[in-house]
Amino acid sequence: MGIIITIANNKGGVGKTTLTCNLAHALTLKGGRALVIDMDSQCNSTSLLTGGNITFQNSLYDILTSNDIVAKKSIIESSIKKIDLLPNISDTAVLEYDLSQNLPDNYLILKTKIRKYVKEIYDFTLIDTPPNLGYFSLSSLFAADFCIVPISAGSAYSIEGLLRVLAVIEKIQEDGNRDLRFLRLLVNNIDRRTAMGRVIVSEIEENFKGKMFETHIPRSTVFEQAEYTKQTVFGNHSATYGAKAYRELATELKQILSATE
Repeated sequence: MGIIITIANNKGGVGKTTLTCNLAHALTLKGGRALVIDMDSQCNSTSLLTGGNITFQNSLYDILTSNDIVAKKSIIESSIKKIDLLPNISDTAVLEYDLSQNLPDNYLILKTKIRKYVKEIYDFTLIDTPPNLGYFSLSSLFAADFCIVPISAGSAYSIEGLLRVLAVIEKIQEDGNRDLRFLRLLVNNIDRRTAMGRVIVSEIEENFKGKMFETHIPRSTVFEQAEYTKQTVFGNHSATYGAKAYRELATELKQILSATE
C-alpha cells in the first residue's frame, strides 16, 4: 500500500508547493509512481505540473461537490513522467464556507473519495495545501498517513506555524484519523551565511531534535527559475545543489518510512 503525505504549515512563503512537486519528482526518479493533489485554490502545483498546457475536465472542485466524481475520474497525467495530478481550479475557494458547515463529516469527503484508490495505485501521494489551517488543509490531514511541515530558515514566524500544525495533528488523531503521524519538519530556504539563518536553525535543532530531516533545502534562485518555466528543479537544473538536496531528501524520506513499517 502506498503512503499519503500532507505538506502543511499555517503560514505562507515556506515553500510548500516547491517541496511537494520537487520531492514527488525526486521520489519517482528512485522508482515508483507519485500523485500530487493540489488542495490550494491558488493552483500553483496544478500550473507547474501541467506546464500550463494540459487541459482537464474534472478537478478537486468536482471531487468535493459531486457524488458521481471519484478519484479515478479526476486524476490526470502530469507533464512529468510517472507523476500524476489531481488538479485544482480557483473556483474551489468559494466552497470553503459551505464545506465548513457540516463538520466533522465534511472533513472526511476527501478521505472517502481518494484514500483507498490512491494507496492502491501510487507509491507516494503528496498533498499541497493552502497557507492556513482552514477546511482544505484540515481535510488533507484527515486523509493522510503522515504530515511534513516545511519551515523557512529565514522566518521565525514559520516556527509558530509549525507549533500550530503539531497541535492540530494531535487533535485530528483524536477526532477521526488515528493513522495520522507527524513525520518530520523540513528546514527550507536555508542560508547559513546569514546571522538570522544560523540563529533559527540552531533554535530548531535544539528544540526539535529527532523530529527534523537531516537534509536541509538551500536558498537558491534555481527553484524560482524552474517554476518560471513550469518545471521542477530536475528539468534544466538537475546538476545544481538544489537538485542534489532533493535527491538526498527523497533518500532520507524512504529510509524513515522503511523504519516505521
